[in-house]
Amino acid sequence: MKNDKSALRIILVFFIIGFLFIEGQSQIAVNSPYSRYGVGDLATRQNAYNYSMGGISYAISHPRFINPSNPASNHAFDSLSFVFTGGIASQLGRLRTDETTSDSEYITLGYLLFGFPITHWLKSSIGITPYSNVGYNIIDEQVLEDIGATDFHYLGSGGLNEFFLNLSFQVHKDLALGLKTSYMFGKAQLGRLVSFPDSAYMLNTRLDNYIEVGDLFFEFGAQYNKDIGRNLTLGLGAVYMPQQQIKATETYLARTYFGDATSVGLFKDTIDSRIKNQGNLTLPQKIGFGIMLRKGNNWMVGADYEWQNWSKYKAFGVTDSLQNSMRFSLGGEYKPKRTGGVGSYFENVTYRLGLRYNQTYLNLRNTKINEFGISFGLGLPLPRSYSSINLAVEIGKRGTTAFNLIQENYIRFTLGVSIKETWFIKRKYN
Repeated sequence: MKNDKSALRIILVFFIIGFLFIEGQSQIAVNSPYSRYGVGDLATRQNAYNYSMGGISYAISHPRFINPSNPASNHAFDSLSFVFTGGIASQLGRLRTDETTSDSEYITLGYLLFGFPITHWLKSSIGITPYSNVGYNIIDEQVLEDIGATDFHYLGSGGLNEFFLNLSFQVHKDLALGLKTSYMFGKAQLGRLVSFPDSAYMLNTRLDNYIEVGDLFFEFGAQYNKDIGRNLTLGLGAVYMPQQQIKATETYLARTYFGDATSVGLFKDTIDSRIKNQGNLTLPQKIGFGIMLRKGNNWMVGADYEWQNWSKYKAFGVTDSLQNSMRFSLGGEYKPKRTGGVGSYFENVTYRLGLRYNQTYLNLRNTKINEFGISFGLGLPLPRSYSSINLAVEIGKRGTTAFNLIQENYIRFTLGVSIKETWFIKRKYN
């Protein structure tokens, strides 16, 4: 009972943090100029377990970890267990051009996940993760012909979140199918200021676009696991998300003002406005595949491929010049201790390593904005339990300094806790 109470306290703490996360997501100090486009800077939406292995997830299932990427993965849960996974994510970054550099950092709740069985053939999980983040503050100083000095100031904040329910159906001893029902919600504020610092007669202009999102969308998954001998298991996984429309509300204001490039002193006139304009975001089709080979609890290797048709993305009927995205991930884990015996603590630690290459949905100045990262992590078991502390670190780079673009170098940390408890057995006392 003591361990159960400790687990409940940890879950309660993360549950409270989760509510704070929902309320404060728009205040996260993300600093990425690339979050200006599309739905923002897409979040990983993965736990520390998967993230430390390059993000492989589509063929991965585990009785002690919740995999939000493939709804079919719940089939691995024990029929008498409850699984909780929560994590905190942070990033240290440096933005670099040919002329300047700028540092950034932030910390936020990365995920909050719960998994439990419904019947022996139906397993479920619920959770909340960030979907995308928006955060940038850019001043572009130019000298335009016949106008003179002109400052363009771009600023944005906010983000989208995902609350989901995953259901996994065991249709055969080797095959599970999954359904993911998600509710996307959140707000973003996008602004643009144009000012003329050398002119006393030209009015400055500010454009504000407030977008609020709230709607359901669906994904489907499948996993196939086959024992192929000598304690080896081969796993295959796939996910599919059809193109869907997400309801959104837009408020747009274009106003002239007195002030400078970074602040508004006094608004003068409203040039254009759209108040509470109802519309849709087109969430494009996604396809993903994964393969995994596991040897008991000793080691596992896997690979993922994902493609999403972002060229079809629209916001309120307007395209955003995005390209189709592609991601390839490779990773694995190793645990020195196999079976039998006690062993030292470090023989029971799980060591993880991975890499990923991501062709993002951005193509700026005829240049593809790609991302590459190398990750590693540890699974640290807690004494006398099936729970663990999981650490993931990724060192990565996105973009380039060519053609006056921006390169982001970063280190991302994810610290998570995974708790597995047997909660569905009636206790007996002598």
